[in-house]
Amino acid sequence: MVASLRFKRYHGLAVGARPYTDRLAEMTGDVVASLPKARIDHPLMHAAKSVQREVLLVLTSNRGLCGAFNDSVLRIADERMRHLRDGGYEVLLRVVGRQGMRHFRFRKIEVDRAYRDLDDLPDHQTVRGLAEGVMDEFVAGRISGLEIAYVQFLSAGRQRASIAQVLPVSEVERRPGALAEAEPEPYELHPSPGELLDRLLPATVLQRVYQCFLDSAVSEEAMRIAAMQGATESADEMIRELNIRYNRLRQSQITTELAEIIGGRAGLE
Repeated sequence: MVASLRFKRYHGLAVGARPYTDRLAEMTGDVVASLPKARIDHPLMHAAKSVQREVLLVLTSNRGLCGAFNDSVLRIADERMRHLRDGGYEVLLRVVGRQGMRHFRFRKIEVDRAYRDLDDLPDHQTVRGLAEGVMDEFVAGRISGLEIAYVQFLSAGRQRASIAQVLPVSEVERRPGALAEAEPEPYELHPSPGELLDRLLPATVLQRVYQCFLDSAVSEEAMRIAAMQGATESADEMIRELNIRYNRLRQSQITTELAEIIGGRAGLE
């Protein structure tokens, strides 16, 4: 019941934010596509060539009893970490949630940063501080990118562990369909393209990070509901089986006692 209440709240936030997230990325993509490639030189779109240090942010839960939620995201995070290291990258592992911290501590994998004070769903201002800190590291050339391992929410009955490539913002989306294949409209931009991208690109990164947190929170509660329903059904089945076994044993005991009484009476006669 508690998970259902949380799911309703988080579901409204996640579904309500997704059109804004998608449209912001599409608008940014339209602006970028309308500019000559020679004029696109924003620091959030290009990683420093001499740096091979990737931040992998892993979103897990603070509590258990949520089915395969943590196992699925930790499995895909382990695979991505191996792939990056095989490619010569240094991985800075940053973890949200006690379950993820426990997993990496047990496997003796070094965690660069653990966010211990975050709620199940951090507020937008908290996520903003986290995202801006990573963007500052990226612009300063200390890291080559940001990837987020999380559980993507597709529907109430379907969730999928995914890796979101957030930085660098090398590929931004345009509107789907015919517009995606057509030549971009000749925008008249004011203020200048550089000033627009200075606003749009950080906002796009922030919203992508926040959408990952939203998807992770609603997916956790959806999988917790399913896990609790499964546990309840298993417990009910166990109770039924134990009641049948108990009744059989009691019946057997009563039959034995009756047989002893009848046998004793017959012996007296």
